[in-house]
Amino acid sequence: MSLESQYFDLSDALAEPGIPQRNKDKEQSQDFDLTDILPEPEIPQRNKEKERCLNDARDIIFVIDGSSSMRSSEFMQLKEFVTQIMKSFPNNTQFSLMQYSNRFQDHFDFRHFRRNPDPDHLIGQIKQLGGSTHTASAIRKAIRELFLPHRGARNAATKILVVVTDGVKAGDPLEYSEAVEVAERAGVVRFAVGVGLSFVSTAAQQELRAIASDPATEHVFHVKHFTELQNSPHQLQEKICSRRGPAVPQPLVPPQSPDTCASHSDPQVLQKLERVLSGLDAISAKLDSLAIRQGKCGRDSHLLS
Repeated sequence: MSLESQYFDLSDALAEPGIPQRNKDKEQSQDFDLTDILPEPEIPQRNKEKERCLNDARDIIFVIDGSSSMRSSEFMQLKEFVTQIMKSFPNNTQFSLMQYSNRFQDHFDFRHFRRNPDPDHLIGQIKQLGGSTHTASAIRKAIRELFLPHRGARNAATKILVVVTDGVKAGDPLEYSEAVEVAERAGVVRFAVGVGLSFVSTAAQQELRAIASDPATEHVFHVKHFTELQNSPHQLQEKICSRRGPAVPQPLVPPQSPDTCASHSDPQVLQKLERVLSGLDAISAKLDSLAIRQGKCGRDSHLLS
């Protein structure tokens, strides 16, 4: 007998169990499907630019040109450019913004940004200053006055400065070398964005290179027209995300001589010593009490004998 004839398939002999028939009309009358009237839940959109950038601590200052050489429509495009850049960074990045001409205006610092991190609101209310172009003075002023702890700057964050201008500086008594020296001492990474046909000339391009950190190929951007700015935010964002701040030289602390230690005592150490001494006093009192009791017991036993 073959193996196939030895096995019996019970499924051939057993009748299929009866399956109760569904009353579809009854189910339709009893069940109410809310999905027919409720809107489909919104799926949050992924920001791929934010995902490409590591969530490192960054403090970024925008120094934007608001001089009269820029038309109001161009200034609006500049503001939109800054807004898009701010939206492209993860949440461990802080922003501050100064507008300049021959005047200077802090529109928001890092502390203000932390309270209300909405780029549309922060940038939308900015009005163009008008005037001449004091770019070097603006750079120095922004670094000295905005990269400060009481303005919300963080010591551990990479410090970045982004200058956006439509032309060479004019009427500014400060040289770029002086502003760059301040930036270098503070450990600030600098990016220069030149907008307009004025930067076609070699001299104007040299000014952008003077503003930016080295190498210029990684820190200088130039577009001929303001309309082209809308295609540039992701390029600048990628460059910023790839940079880490330079190490800031720290002042040397001279070693203390042994006889100066007492004048710099740690209050917490003194408090601990006081608690130890109090404990020793308590132990001493306890020992004295035990000694008295022991002496009394010794006298009593002598009298009994």
